Amino acid sequence: MKQLSTDAMALGLIAVILIFTAFGIAGQGDYEDALVVEQEYCEMVDLWGKTNGRDGHPDWRKLYQQVCTGE
Repeated sequence: MKQLSTDAMALGLIAVILIFTAFGIAGQGDYEDALVVEQEYCEMVDLWGKTNGRDGHPDWRKLYQQVCTGE
């Protein structure tokens, strides 16, 4: 069986590192997007309560007390 040269192993290691870095960056973006969606949800439920249902939307996910108020 032929062994890989040092250059080939180094190139493979660099490729693996780049792939993991790309996944890390993509995952961070997904996390930030989820935080924005959560914040908008909390703002809309809060607006719903302040305007007596005229604006925003109700707490249809039933998460407002736990997620938005920290209780």
